[in-house]
Amino acid sequence: MTNDRSETQIEQEAIAWFTRMNGKPSRADRKNFEDWRRIPLHAAAYDRTSAVWSSVSTAGITLTPEDKSAVALHLRKIEEHRRRRRNGVAGSLALSIIALIGASGWIWLEKPHLLQDFRADYVAARGEHRTVNLADGSTVLLDADSAISVAMTDRERHIELLRGTAFFEVQSSAVPFVVDAANGRSRVLGTGFDISVTQEAASVTLAHGSLEVSLPDGSARVILKPGESVDYGDGGLGTPRTVDVSETTAWREGRFVFNNMRLEDVLAHIERSREGRIVIIGSAIADRRVSGSLSLRDTDAALDAAQSIAGFQMQKFGSRLVITRQ
Repeated sequence: MTNDRSETQIEQEAIAWFTRMNGKPSRADRKNFEDWRRIPLHAAAYDRTSAVWSSVSTAGITLTPEDKSAVALHLRKIEEHRRRRRNGVAGSLALSIIALIGASGWIWLEKPHLLQDFRADYVAARGEHRTVNLADGSTVLLDADSAISVAMTDRERHIELLRGTAFFEVQSSAVPFVVDAANGRSRVLGTGFDISVTQEAASVTLAHGSLEVSLPDGSARVILKPGESVDYGDGGLGTPRTVDVSETTAWREGRFVFNNMRLEDVLAHIERSREGRIVIIGSAIADRRVSGSLSLRDTDAALDAAQSIAGFQMQKFGSRLVITRQ
């Protein structure tokens, strides 16, 4: 972030950071937040946001975490209301908050990655594949509901995969090309490879060329050969294995192939290709391991196929909300 942004943009970023930091921020989120907050204008905007929220919470209104996030996104409207009704009773403020809570459903359904989209340079919408042409001649194909940030310098070509899946075709150069995803790093000079991030882990597959995958602390690293894949996550860096690259990258053709994957991650992948949300009730079903192949061109059919594979109950509320349970 730079301090040449407009006041409105900085306020929006402050609201997004406030929402994230009052949820379950990751280690990377906390580091990025501290970097963002070092700029005085950002720190002042965040402090104002916190102060407004504190004044709202003293009104005696009890909110769920989702409602709290929704209200935080509209703090400026609340502040404007407070200026107009500075001498009003707490009840009038409560009515304003209740009205804002009505917007929480839309935010939860349509903008679940608001903070990441503030950070991203390129975002593929749900159900969309997007090709990004980088300044060095390299290309990135983003899967549906995926996002990256890009920093190109004379010393390093740096990409961060913020969410989703991306396939990289890297132009050969003496300048290293580095991709950070989850808690790992892929470093190349010229190659084609695929990275996918899920809640459980990240997976890197090499189509051609040579690729080094490592953990940030340097505790482990592997060199992939074409046709090999490696996973990494909280358990560290895995062992390279031979894969069918055409299956691993089948998402580029609208097909999703998965092997021994958590059902929650499978449904999350389907969700990225449709509007609205898919909710799983119960950790037992979320952690169930499944394998299969689905076409994502018709996500309703994909959900029906997943239900047949995993054997769960499913209830649809219109076209934008799906509830699954044991």
